[in-house]
Amino acid sequence: MPEPMDLKTYLASLPEVETARLPPGTLFTANGLIYQVVEIGAGGFHKARQWRGDDNTTVALVPGSFLATILPVLDRGRLLPVFPNRAALTDHGETIYYLFPDERQALDAAYLDAALVQSGDAYVRNHGRDPAFALTDGARVFRVYYYSRSFHGHAVDPLGSARAKTITLRLCSRGPMYWRLLPSWREPYPWLDDTLPNLRLAPPEEER
Repeated sequence: MPEPMDLKTYLASLPEVETARLPPGTLFTANGLIYQVVEIGAGGFHKARQWRGDDNTTVALVPGSFLATILPVLDRGRLLPVFPNRAALTDHGETIYYLFPDERQALDAAYLDAALVQSGDAYVRNHGRDPAFALTDGARVFRVYYYSRSFHGHAVDPLGSARAKTITLRLCSRGPMYWRLLPSWREPYPWLDDTLPNLRLAPPEEER
């Protein structure tokens, strides 16, 4: 089995592009952060903003433009992968279930996956009463993002639900590498040390 790819190698594998050529809405990464093109206008009025960030994270995309005199410039970046359709979110048509350390990380990962669906018709909602979020089109659930700690730091139990439904959870570290660009990202260990014996985890060969 090949060695797992680290983030640096993964980023180097993404296509490098001139950000000024990207259409509005495109997500790209630069300097270890995720940006989204928010405006393209005449005279080099091209700008992007950190994904889900505020106006203070805005950058110019065209060197030498007026915006470049008042904003930081990011003229090159690497494109994040996109899902050509909603089915690409699944494992051969089957829902994928992930487990995250906390609610913020699970929600951020779900929103990012939704943003990368080209058709734009996938959205995030609560997954019933479970401590989890679902990525869905309203009819089918493509991915579920369980978490073990709430926004307020309270421990919750995703394991009972997972066992009751006989589903297999994948640690978030086995998910897409681009999740590691999220500001909320942290590796799942050692927070699962006490629960691993009772958790039905997908083996490495099932990673997608």
